[in-house]
Amino acid sequence: MDISEIIRYVYVTIGVAILISIPTIYIRKSYFKKQREVYHWKYEVADICFIFYLICLFQITALRFGGIGWDLDNMMSRNTRVNGVPLKEIWIWMVNGRWWHLFYNVIGNCAWFVPLGLILPALYRGYRKHLWRTVFIGLIVSTFIEILQFILCTGVTDIDDVIFNTIGTAMGYMLWASFDWIRSRIK
Repeated sequence: MDISEIIRYVYVTIGVAILISIPTIYIRKSYFKKQREVYHWKYEVADICFIFYLICLFQITALRFGGIGWDLDNMMSRNTRVNGVPLKEIWIWMVNGRWWHLFYNVIGNCAWFVPLGLILPALYRGYRKHLWRTVFIGLIVSTFIEILQFILCTGVTDIDDVIFNTIGTAMGYMLWASFDWIRSRIK
């Protein structure tokens, strides 16, 4: 996969996220209007950005519309791979010097979930004092993505992804906690 394919895929991902976000915004607006709830616009923008992030996350990891991975023939023939042995592929890539795969799997999987660990405590108070709650949500989201990858045959269903995604969520929470600690000291 060359850089032009990656750039095209990013454009497709953003397009898919926008297309799904528009009805989501309309539904949320209708709900709040119906409930006659007053919702501060800053919180609404933050919620919409979080929803947009989640849509991008699912599109780029599991749905994969627009080329990379998604293929109806793969789904019909159940052409998929499963790695249930933790760190097996990581070890093979290290031994064979496949640094791009190693980098993408470890750093990429962590990086995709750092925003989840950052955003959850920033938006929702119930996650602010509990690292384990945030990490558990990261674990659930990652597991759900891997199940979708298996069902849709859009990638390798890999326990390593769950591990590194969960670590990324914890890193995001730690980043948020650091920002929160600094903010509390400045006040």
